[in-house]
Amino acid sequence: MVSKEEVEQMIKEGKSLKDMDFSFAELDGVDFSGQDLSGAVFTGAELRGANFEGANLEGAFIADADFSDANFKGANLSRAVLQRVNLRRANFENANMHKVQLMVCDATEANFSGADMRQSRLEKTRFRKAKMDKADISYSNMRSTDFQEASFIGTKFSYSDLRKSQLQKAWFENVEAEQVMVYGKKPWLEGSKAELDIEQIKAPNWDD
Repeated sequence: MVSKEEVEQMIKEGKSLKDMDFSFAELDGVDFSGQDLSGAVFTGAELRGANFEGANLEGAFIADADFSDANFKGANLSRAVLQRVNLRRANFENANMHKVQLMVCDATEANFSGADMRQSRLEKTRFRKAKMDKADISYSNMRSTDFQEASFIGTKFSYSDLRKSQLQKAWFENVEAEQVMVYGKKPWLEGSKAELDIEQIKAPNWDD
């Protein structure tokens, strides 16, 4: 298992971190900004408050890890796989998350504003109170996600699957939502503000 001191020394010396195995490492607060971490593995790692701004995490594998309060602003997470990861309050502003797999994660109060999340898999992930403003989540699988109290202002999620997702108290404004799969009546008004009680529009088979 690599130590925090060893990682910081490698960064200082400009050594490659590509395809590196950080499994079970304790790397809270490490500054990975601008680093090439493509193909890296972070199974069971702790990176609370770590900085990945502008970093390349394409194809990275992250599972059972803690990335709460981490900064991924402008980072490349294309085709990365995140499973059972703590992403509470993490910042993904303007990140490239094309074809990302974000499954069974906790992204409560995380910021995805302006992120490119097209063709992504977000099943069973908690996005409570998350900011999805101006994000592009088109052509994505969002089945059984929890978007309660999340913000969707100028968000694009056309041609996506939102069946069994929880949308209570979510805020929709000026969204692009063509051909979205959702049980019952759609809980948004395209091109206008919508704050509806989803309990009144659920289909009978909602909890099936």
